[in-house]
Amino acid sequence: MKLELAPGDRYEDFEILAELGTGTFAKVYEVRAPGHPKPVALKLSRVPVEAEATALRALREIRILESLSNPHVVRILDHGLGADERWYMIMELLEGADLLAVHHFHDPMDTVRACKLAYEACVGLDEAHQQGIVHRDIKPENLWVLPDGTCKVIDFGLARAWDPGSTIGITATMGHMLIGTPHYSQPEQVAGTELVPASDVYSVGIVLYELLSARMPLFAKEPCNAVRERLLDEPLEWLSAHVKRDLVPLDRYRDCRKRLPKRLIQLVHWTLQKQPEQRPATGGVVARQLASILHREFETPVAAVLHIDDARGTKDLAFVIPGKQTIGTSDKCLIQTASDGSKRVQAVLHWGGRGTEAVLAPVEPDPEHAQPRQDQTGMSVDGVEVTQPLRLPAGSTIRAGHLRMTIEYPR
Repeated sequence: MKLELAPGDRYEDFEILAELGTGTFAKVYEVRAPGHPKPVALKLSRVPVEAEATALRALREIRILESLSNPHVVRILDHGLGADERWYMIMELLEGADLLAVHHFHDPMDTVRACKLAYEACVGLDEAHQQGIVHRDIKPENLWVLPDGTCKVIDFGLARAWDPGSTIGITATMGHMLIGTPHYSQPEQVAGTELVPASDVYSVGIVLYELLSARMPLFAKEPCNAVRERLLDEPLEWLSAHVKRDLVPLDRYRDCRKRLPKRLIQLVHWTLQKQPEQRPATGGVVARQLASILHREFETPVAAVLHIDDARGTKDLAFVIPGKQTIGTSDKCLIQTASDGSKRVQAVLHWGGRGTEAVLAPVEPDPEHAQPRQDQTGMSVDGVEVTQPLRLPAGSTIRAGHLRMTIEYPR
């Protein structure tokens, strides 16, 4: 049974103030809720949850959002099951509007602003990607822009834990349901292969390409909005374009050649490769690249920076995005302290984002690599051995192996 709620109505203990939006599976309302002094958002399933698939979909979104602490993902405050067996979630009420309402794509967006929005979207995705979660429906409508310009990723309703053994890409040509929005779908959907974190990267790449150029990366002779309108009801044509049409290089357009740094053009092209294994593997990879471009090319710092000096006099920068970064001897660590074959993580650097200080925490070694307690990590902060979590004020110096690293935060 469908439920129609209007301002002044109540659902459970929630007073309905306004309807904010509706989707395939749920409606969102602004409500007053017990224990919350300010209005919050109530996401409520449109019909009672009777089918197991629907219940699992609701639980999946709740569990994902509960586990994410990132400043660039909408926060979930509570959840439950109503007496009428409808799932609900209480979420922070976001001011502002989605990216499609903020920017109409008739003209290119300011380059720095576009890069910052894409950076924050990738930061928001990366925490989920590190847990093997793929959003699967990145598009302007699911990128929310707050009044101060900050971007948050919303609506993980199509997300699903990535299991390499399962096939979750769907072939529309075989009569199956398309995952996500055709305009921002990925070539791998047509092949029916699994969607992976690099699939979200492709969708972000399309959004960024369109922000920078007001063009769509697969149609050279039409503005972005003209293609959007022409193919509004043609999902198969979209899918065919993602697979069969070559990428139109950004530097084909003279204004892009003049305005955009070469590194930025190369990064956008990298995100839009046809094969997922040829793209950046996660949102974090793209976020760090964008942080570097903003820092070096536009003098606009968005990430924390580790200024690295090694014993040979080589200097470098490592860009730290919100979330957890690893330091150690493994080549998978953000900072590799030595190539001694041990391949271990010595410490985890956790940063909550602008306005916060990072924390460096030691990681217990595997028994086969056990070391004396006093040399647990071989790392120190301002001369103090890292044997417990240490906060890193601006200017703190980390020593690890032959590296000396000083941390700087964006203002």
